Amino acid sequence: MRQVRPGSRWFTSFGEPAGAVCEVVCFPHAGGASAAFRGWQRHTAALAVTSARLPGREGRIGEPPLREMSALVDGLVAGLRPPRAGRPYALYGHSMGALVAFELVRRVWALGLPLPVALFVSGRDAPQYADAEQVHHLPDGELLDRLRKWDSTADREQPQEEPQELPQYAELMRLLLPTIRADLTLAETYRYVPGPPLPVPVRVLRGSHDPLVRPGHAGWARQSSVGCAVREFSGGHFFVQDHERSVVEFLETALAGLPAQEPPEEYDRKETGAR
Repeated sequence: MRQVRPGSRWFTSFGEPAGAVCEVVCFPHAGGASAAFRGWQRHTAALAVTSARLPGREGRIGEPPLREMSALVDGLVAGLRPPRAGRPYALYGHSMGALVAFELVRRVWALGLPLPVALFVSGRDAPQYADAEQVHHLPDGELLDRLRKWDSTADREQPQEEPQELPQYAELMRLLLPTIRADLTLAETYRYVPGPPLPVPVRVLRGSHDPLVRPGHAGWARQSSVGCAVREFSGGHFFVQDHERSVVEFLETALAGLPAQEPPEEYDRKETGAR
């Protein structure tokens, strides 16, 4: 049963396994919602799966979606206090969510709050690279066509007939379009501000045929001072949907393989207010 975390409308939990040793906080792609991660908990008893609840969708459908990164991070960082259940936590973000998770770690570090033990990212180049394609300004019809192309990109060796779009799906897409456009605006107008690499390990998940991501670590290695590794899955931009179990198992294995995390000295000084 899904429960909203008490005192915060920004996060929702999909379970509290008795043996969970780490919480994974997830951030969806543009237009996505916490429902994208609803099935993850059934694949793991070692992780507690939580998702961000962003304005403009699901239970917050009546709230206007945010179009600017710092405003979104303001709300999210407030929901991360106090330290999450007294146990380690990691962040995972896909596409737009990868940017959001990255900027949230930066804010957490700047505020001297407990850092995540890892940052997992997928479907997105590192933040120092701007989007090569800007689509948030396209007319509705053109934007929907572009979204369909991204959604259908897969690991195909032979051309296949595209499935017929259900009328209900088309109508749902049109209802969600204002939120999708706002999210795309947030991601595509984001401007990276150079800063020191994070004292948090980065793990990159990538689709083998994702047309929106550079090869290899896609620049993410520059954003961590303690290491970056890459795991490739077959598929396109939304490969995670086809590899849900494998993705969760990878997160669980990666987190189990990390050394015990102790707050760096500099972090201790920030937390106590010393300089």
